[in-house]
Amino acid sequence: MDCSWGEDEHSCVQKVPEGPPVEARISKDKSTLQVLDKETGTWFWACHDNFDMALAKAACKQMGYTSTPTFSAVHVADTQGLPLREVTLNSGVLQGQDSGRQCLSSSIVSLTCSGCGESVRSPRVVGGAHARIDAWPWQVSLQHKNQHLCGGSIIAPNWILTAAHCFKRNPATQNWRVKAGSAVLSSINTIPVEKIFIIDINYMFPKDNDIALVKLTSPLSFSGTVKPICLPFFDEELPSHAQLWVTGWGYTKQDGTLSKTLQQAEIKLIDSNTCNAANAYQGEVSDKMICAGLMKGGVDTCQGDSGGPLMYNSGHWQVVGLVSWGHGCGGPSTPGVYTKVQAYLNWIYTVQKSEL
Repeated sequence: MDCSWGEDEHSCVQKVPEGPPVEARISKDKSTLQVLDKETGTWFWACHDNFDMALAKAACKQMGYTSTPTFSAVHVADTQGLPLREVTLNSGVLQGQDSGRQCLSSSIVSLTCSGCGESVRSPRVVGGAHARIDAWPWQVSLQHKNQHLCGGSIIAPNWILTAAHCFKRNPATQNWRVKAGSAVLSSINTIPVEKIFIIDINYMFPKDNDIALVKLTSPLSFSGTVKPICLPFFDEELPSHAQLWVTGWGYTKQDGTLSKTLQQAEIKLIDSNTCNAANAYQGEVSDKMICAGLMKGGVDTCQGDSGGPLMYNSGHWQVVGLVSWGHGCGGPSTPGVYTKVQAYLNWIYTVQKSEL
């Protein structure tokens, strides 16, 4: 029944558009804080002079984080063109307007909103190998009516990052549950889902925006086998031919069956020109996607891996991509295509902030 007041859709997937820019962000440069001046549209470094915990909490809250932050000073001799200013707090919101006072220390703020990306694995699926959950403690199983359908990544105690296409045919949130902390597939000790958020589909580019946020009814308790993975920095580009990792319980071969235990595989970043070649994806891979795998084939993600993490280690593990689509599994010239998480950071922060 289609209720006139929308009551019938309260427990369905919610569409949230990409909103205006979040006014605080963290740079890869020693995790330094940048704040937006709304009037001029200019980003600037936050001066460490007079910076305190209230400002740190406000900055993290604007990015959707609730955990207690930590901050320190980083001296900069060269601001690389970015202005250096003090920040102020107005109605609980970090303001980007110039206070008029000089930053005498010439030190900027290094801010950490939450601990993430820590694993027993040191940096060093199809064609994969068995994996331990303490090596990938952010990996979860998304289950529809007790059946595994997709993977996902823990990014906060009650937030899971996954792919939007997982919910295309199954939009009712009450039928979904999340299993964390185990490398073995089971429907025991799962946590119910409270809300699911996706972006409106762009019909010009139907494979874009394949990203979703799942909010749990109760927060996860972090442990050695349950931890969050970091989101990528807005300004950090993956090096060419970067070594990446994928994990999941998906099919171990084309037209196969789900793996009972978590699989892991190491793959390489493939540049978009190679991926969009005439013998590959013929221009289907957009700048909001990442191509990764082996052009010769043999190592790839497959059905059941959707929404799972594509991971990169730059000192800590980041979820740089989400298993999205591809032609077949493990074939030559058609590697896996992943949602580029970096392209959706503002949307992620907007959704998390809206639920604080």
